[in-house]
Amino acid sequence: MRVAKAVVAARVSAVAIVVYQVLLLVAVLVRPEIDPVRRPVSEYAIGRLGWVTVLAFLCAAGSYGCLFVAVRPAVRGRSGAAGLGVLGICALGTAGVGVFVADPVVTPLAELSVVGTVHVVCGLSALVLLPVAAVLLKGTVPGRVAWLPLAGLAGHWALSVVIPPEGLPPRLLFLTYAVWLLVLSARVRPPA
Repeated sequence: MRVAKAVVAARVSAVAIVVYQVLLLVAVLVRPEIDPVRRPVSEYAIGRLGWVTVLAFLCAAGSYGCLFVAVRPAVRGRSGAAGLGVLGICALGTAGVGVFVADPVVTPLAELSVVGTVHVVCGLSALVLLPVAAVLLKGTVPGRVAWLPLAGLAGHWALSVVIPPEGLPPRLLFLTYAVWLLVLSARVRPPA
């Protein structure tokens, strides 16, 4: 029964992360006044049709939460348990990104609202901690796939030197996170 629940959770996780990516694309299409190369994803949650992006963030949070349920039976040892805990924090942080809508990107850090500050803290924690979760869960994902989120984060930082760090770099980073999640969820199988 536990394995069947894990398989269902893995499938829901995979679908939810694909829906997240599709909703981000929809947000770009319905809000052409926002430059996706220079503006953060969070900017789409502000104002007209912002609910599309809020829903996208909540789908990503649900995806991480379902992945937590899916991989839990396979996790072994302290490292795996720590990775599972960090993944749970990422799910909560991503939900916080959706619930606490950002202030406009031009708002100076010293002038952020309480909601905007919570958004930033949630977003940064999920953004930075997912690679930690992936590496700690590497026993669940054999091979180099566990390092994909960390490589994505390194690429994000490197790309941010060349182009505005708010727009394209996090989009590519979240794409690497989605690929990692899809690979990991595909490895959760029913018993033979």
